[in-house]
Amino acid sequence: MSYEIIKSIKVKDNKVFLASSSNNVSPKYFNEWECKSLTKILQDKGRDALDLEILKQYESGNFQRGNNRYTRALHVLRHMPEHKNFDWRCGWGAEYDEVEKRRQTEEFDMLLLKAMKTLLPREKYVLTCERGANDFYMKITRHRAKYRTNKSEATIFRYQGDAKSAKKNFTGGNDWEVIKLI
Repeated sequence: MSYEIIKSIKVKDNKVFLASSSNNVSPKYFNEWECKSLTKILQDKGRDALDLEILKQYESGNFQRGNNRYTRALHVLRHMPEHKNFDWRCGWGAEYDEVEKRRQTEEFDMLLLKAMKTLLPREKYVLTCERGANDFYMKITRHRAKYRTNKSEATIFRYQGDAKSAKKNFTGGNDWEVIKLI
């Protein structure tokens, strides 16, 4: 299934412009283009409806990447206990069909709006490991983990559970400890 890799989303002159590239085209060229379907939503229903639709596109996987208010809201949404009732990644068959029905309700829209208004937690966590006399901190990149001696170069996690999950992906992950930054 293809999706759009989003570089930016802009609203100019009552129109919505995306700078994006399709995931299944290589090399990646990020072109800015007017998204007519989102422009129509903005003009007919307003900014709140537009924000809701963009977040729905991110949540369903049609839009990915970027560092914007929608990706932050998606991060918050996935940590909300209520999201489990609407998570389409549950599997296939009857359970998936039930989730799809629930996703068409106003309750789902209200949950998305709640996620848009909720801020990321202020707490920050990093992974650390002591080797001899040195403390090392984990910097996670797309394909690997790197050890850093400088805490400021470590990957920051906003949820303790995310840090615990990340350390499970690496050999020797049990040696790493999750610490809260002050």
